Amino acid sequence: MTSPGLRPVRVGRAVTSFLVTGLVVLTAVAVVLAVNQRQQATAEAIRDARTLTNLEATDVIGPLLTDAALRPGEAHDRLDGVVRDRVLGSHIVRVKVWDETGTIRYSDDSALIGVHFGLPPDELHALRTGSTEAEVSDLNEAENRDEKQFGKLLQVYQGVRTPEGTRLLFETYQPYSVIRVSSRRLWLATLPVLLGGLALLYLVQAPLTYRLASRLRAAQDEREGLLLATLAASDRERATLAADLHDGVVQGLAGASYTLEAHPTRDVAITTARDLRRWVRELRSLVVTITPPALHAQGLATSLADLAATLELRGMTVDVDAADVQVSEAVESLVYRTAQEAVRNVVRHAGATHVSMTLTDDPLTLTVTDDGRGLDATDSPRARGSVGLELLTQLAQQQGGTLTVTGAPGAGTALRLEVP
Repeated sequence: MTSPGLRPVRVGRAVTSFLVTGLVVLTAVAVVLAVNQRQQATAEAIRDARTLTNLEATDVIGPLLTDAALRPGEAHDRLDGVVRDRVLGSHIVRVKVWDETGTIRYSDDSALIGVHFGLPPDELHALRTGSTEAEVSDLNEAENRDEKQFGKLLQVYQGVRTPEGTRLLFETYQPYSVIRVSSRRLWLATLPVLLGGLALLYLVQAPLTYRLASRLRAAQDEREGLLLATLAASDRERATLAADLHDGVVQGLAGASYTLEAHPTRDVAITTARDLRRWVRELRSLVVTITPPALHAQGLATSLADLAATLELRGMTVDVDAADVQVSEAVESLVYRTAQEAVRNVVRHAGATHVSMTLTDDPLTLTVTDDGRGLDATDSPRARGSVGLELLTQLAQQQGGTLTVTGAPGAGTALRLEVP
């Protein structure tokens, strides 16, 4: 049986659904992170290209880049030789040196020397401040017409000064394929760590998900078991109440009505009235057995005394010694329901003549004993037919307490509830 609106948890399906959903989410996250990682790798490759230009400008070209090297002559030839021998190669395919007017003062392509193109604001800013900038070359511009043979290029320019103080812009052109290779190498170096971490996280979730789903299923089964036990106890109580009413009050009232009808005399009327009052008391005792009139208002001591009175109406001797204790409503209800179940079992099974009911504090302990026929202590509450006791035992455990029933054939029964 499943509670209304609550579907049974299927552990396998729940785990599979979670893992499939987790895999989709993890894949989406992995793609986003991988793309971002590739972008970071490209940015790192471009930073490396800027660093290379800085090194060339300061360490290799810097000592040779004088005002004399910008004019034809021995200094110029020495600068050109160093550029061709030590700068140009697979990573740098073109070098240009600009002055502040936008004129190329030196290039490894001698046809460009002395040509004026002008400098855009960002390059002019780099020249004046000595900063380093990088961007993809626009091969359609006039200044780059001779670089089309190299394909897509990354141009990096840095502001420098000659020993004489002349401001210049040192510019290198690097094949973008080198940037791609460097970027790809960096990306592939970090990608396994990224994907491995995500995969490990995904795998760790599988046993945790299974454990959580299993616990949820166990909790649901326990809840359904308690619900079934409650329904069974309720049906049992209804049947018992119906039997008590039919065999007791209903039979008595029917007999009284027949007596009045057969012998409508004053003496019979007096006797019948006395019987009717007795059956009214019996009905009141049944009402008290079902639920106390004001448990939380009048307290446990008074409510237990009222409960004991239902046994006295059945001709039993009852001793009640109940301390006036202050407990929570949940514990108060548990103690009363336990006493109520004990009274019901005395009426149904014990055949007792004397019942003792005590309630003490610190720890809170309820004890109900009788001198009836007793019970077999080896039987479980369910084996004795008392689903109510089994349910109360579970409720007592939820409150951190214990409920025990002891007895032997012919030696009576003792019920003890202890709640810390």
